[in-house]
Amino acid sequence: MAGLMGAGGGCRTGGLAAGTDSAKRSRSTGPPVKQVVQVFAQKPWLNLDAAGDRDPEGVAFRVFLDTGTGSGVLRDGTLHAEMYRISKDAKGQLARSLVSDWHYPTADVPTIAQPGRLGQGYFLHLRWASKEIAGDEVEIITRFEDPQGQSIRSTTKRLRIPRYPN
Repeated sequence: MAGLMGAGGGCRTGGLAAGTDSAKRSRSTGPPVKQVVQVFAQKPWLNLDAAGDRDPEGVAFRVFLDTGTGSGVLRDGTLHAEMYRISKDAKGQLARSLVSDWHYPTADVPTIAQPGRLGQGYFLHLRWASKEIAGDEVEIITRFEDPQGQSIRSTTKRLRIPRYPN
């Protein structure tokens, strides 16, 4: 899936029409997912608050499910995303603590398509609301769970959330 790792921008689409037989077939049949790939823009942060400060309250990124072909596919199932704060404990050891987690059926997530390069995937828009994590280092992990309960997770992506002066 090397082609997905160095990916640029994609186009956002409305996804497949959920009520059609071909849409159901294309999402539920085919080889199992072997790899989950997260693709982040250089500045993935979302400013979503009404207060008007510049600190982010969310993150957006793309997720591709690879069946071993190097191209993303759409599948029925659930996307689970977890965000952990990275800090040091009293002994100076790295510590991880869960800050937010999200769970979305793939049918409810906007899809993206990049024919020939990345294939099809999902566009996650995750909001953490009023958490005080600006300036912190975080790790984001996405996991795909199919309808039979089999799951596969992405590699861990470490990012520093920006903090802007008031």
